[in-house]
Amino acid sequence: MLERNQLPLRPAAPGFAVAWVAVIAGASVALSLLFACVTPFVALAAVSAVVLPRRMALMAVLLAWLANQTVGYLVLGYPQTFDSYAWGLAIGIAAFASLAAALGVLRLTAGPAVTMAGAFIAGFAAYEGVLFAATAVLPSGDGAFSAAVVAEVLLINSLAAIGLICLHAGAAASRALVAAQPAPALL
Repeated sequence: MLERNQLPLRPAAPGFAVAWVAVIAGASVALSLLFACVTPFVALAAVSAVVLPRRMALMAVLLAWLANQTVGYLVLGYPQTFDSYAWGLAIGIAAFASLAAALGVLRLTAGPAVTMAGAFIAGFAAYEGVLFAATAVLPSGDGAFSAAVVAEVLLINSLAAIGLICLHAGAAASRALVAAQPAPALL
């Protein structure tokens, strides 16, 4: 079982943190293609907050948002309108709000599972809150924040967070296995 002090990647392998940022950006591209407007930024932000140093987490969320917008406008054909650009910006602000809320939870003293769950819940509330606030100035459909839609966004983010946590745990375990192997004998 990983302890809370083992979750950040920087003490064991600085290059591994950089690789994790690339994984988050790549996951954003794949998830953007799969879910389009429901890219699980909460999952990306919460997992980044827990497993990365703060600056690397900021970079991961920024790259994830940029990748999402690039895929949306260049591949998925998002409309080239003011409203579309404004919603893209609102989603970026919401993703960073999610990260900030998740980072705030890290100040609490708790075990890894409670920390991850708290980071996710705080991140989800911040993300949805920012997007809901954006509906005051941006056009939105009547059902955009219906219970069914919010539940779907929660489900997608939950599954993505579980997948990312499993990926991280696998990488951490393999890193531990590699570190535990004896060095090859030099002839």
